[in-house]
Amino acid sequence: MNHIGRKLYHLIGGLGLLSLYFIMGRDRALVFYAVLFIIALGLDILRLTVPAVNTIMFTRFSSFIRKNEAHTLTGTAPYILGIGLSLYAFSQPIATAAICFLAVGDVAATTIGERYGRTKIGKKSLEGTSAFVIAALGAGGVLLLIGSGTNPWVMVLGALVAAGAELLTLPVNDNLVIPIVSGGVMELALRLIR
Repeated sequence: MNHIGRKLYHLIGGLGLLSLYFIMGRDRALVFYAVLFIIALGLDILRLTVPAVNTIMFTRFSSFIRKNEAHTLTGTAPYILGIGLSLYAFSQPIATAAICFLAVGDVAATTIGERYGRTKIGKKSLEGTSAFVIAALGAGGVLLLIGSGTNPWVMVLGALVAAGAELLTLPVNDNLVIPIVSGGVMELALRLIR
């Protein structure tokens, strides 16, 4: 399996950052995310402007960085920003679902898409997108079981929208797009059905 370290980092990082929201409280967690975002972005900029740092990063952290990120920003800063903005902008149940969709669904899509992806949809695969939907729905189901979810139909809509956002090829990193778009759609849907 390609980049297993990156996939674990993506999954554990997302759920870990979400957990900090509940441990630290909203205000402290949002400040923490902002500081972490600045650090991650600063390290990326340093890596891109100092070739020796870039070489060290690729040598030491090759299981976390994709080859195509050698001369571009990694997904870490947008990931942190997507989580922080979701928890800032949306209600806690909506943001939690959107972040879980990102953390679980994106990993499932990449894992299945790399291994079994045969039916191409642009640069992605039907198999990977299907895995995203199933994993996101599973994460939403777990949230509902533990009493941390929202309206079940809104969660289904959010999972589908998150998978659609992951499927698109946009100039903005999908780590930022997935939680913001799915969270925004869920928030809007919830307001419309009230």
